[in-house]
Amino acid sequence: MKKIFNNKFGFALLLSSTLFVSCDDSGDATGYSNLIVNEDVVGTINLASPLTNSQTVREGDQAVFTYTITLDNPQPVDIHVSVLQTAGDADDHDFEYDHEIVIPAYATSASGEIKILNDDEDEDDETFTLRISNANTSNATIASQELSFTIIDCYSDLAGTYSYVTTNIGEPGGGFVDGPISGTVTFTAAGAGVYNISDASFGGWIGLYGPGNVATGVQLVDLCGEMAYSGVDQFNEVFTFSNLVINGADMSFHWENDYGEFGDTTLTRTDGTNWPNLTLP
Repeated sequence: MKKIFNNKFGFALLLSSTLFVSCDDSGDATGYSNLIVNEDVVGTINLASPLTNSQTVREGDQAVFTYTITLDNPQPVDIHVSVLQTAGDADDHDFEYDHEIVIPAYATSASGEIKILNDDEDEDDETFTLRISNANTSNATIASQELSFTIIDCYSDLAGTYSYVTTNIGEPGGGFVDGPISGTVTFTAAGAGVYNISDASFGGWIGLYGPGNVATGVQLVDLCGEMAYSGVDQFNEVFTFSNLVINGADMSFHWENDYGEFGDTTLTRTDGTNWPNLTLP
């Protein structure tokens, strides 16, 4: 009987030793974790201005929209939030987005981006809808949001050199020039419907102050057919347009700046084409 007892005891010791070594070999504690996740963690999706749940965007602006997912309590594990395209005919040639947002363990927030891309093709309007978060999100409750976009192509092509005639030119000190003052002005493309203007006074300063006086640093912006000045000149003056009239190859308008200078200009295309149907905002 003693011999039988010893054999059983020896076998028990061997088994115990084997189990002990097996656990010791698992140094990363995989499968033996006591990690406890928090219950009832709630996340919110916060849209950074100008992003809203529905917007119309201009392709040429190549806008970047951002949002942040914030938890009310951190988790000791990563939170994976999916972002899916659920509708629309736009594809990865038209926009880019983060397909998954990961909130790292012990963190309370992470951000995502949506970027509108640009190309040189004249296209119809395109749309897409993204859904942020879904029912499969683990370890946090995050109500999904859908973001809808309409991409307007608005291909802009105003670059070129044009002849101008400017009349009725004045300045705040009482100086006045009937004109006409004639010359050429160049619109140089800066991208996304923005053009650098070689002389924002269209010869007005030459008439008032003599040769070599031009307004530089000002830009022309074509926002889907809406024309406006942008930026300031070398004297930090802001220009505006009014009384815009398009007549084939001629475009006439009144310009002025916040210093008090003004003039009436007609721009004529010399390439045999007509101006697009531009308007003022």
